[in-house]
Amino acid sequence: MNSILVVDDEIDTLHLLAMMLELSGMRPVTTAYAVDAIPLAETERVSCALVDIMMPQIDGFTLCKMMRLHPATMDLPIIFITAYTARDLHERSQEAGADLVLPKPLGMDSLIRNIERAIQTRAMNASLNQIGK
Repeated sequence: MNSILVVDDEIDTLHLLAMMLELSGMRPVTTAYAVDAIPLAETERVSCALVDIMMPQIDGFTLCKMMRLHPATMDLPIIFITAYTARDLHERSQEAGADLVLPKPLGMDSLIRNIERAIQTRAMNASLNQIGK
């Protein structure tokens, strides 16, 4: 069973995403505080992170950059789940190190399909990197 970290300061969204994950057979690990994301990802051994962009104190872009620098989360698939629609969204997301950007609202099928895709892509890239060494 995949454990999925969900980081979103909107409690209703946090609960909705957790419910979608549970219904799909995944185990949600949730927090409304970006500062808790890396320790939770490390202790819960999550397979993927769903991160909101617009959060107080530490936004999703900054959190993603922090996760890419931490040994426990540097290779973790990170998916932005956001209502943020700036023109530079995809550029900033790539610069931060996110794997995917999904717009809110989103359906359960799309969410699960993209989580599985991000996990598989990261695993394939890790295998290819091992072969190249």
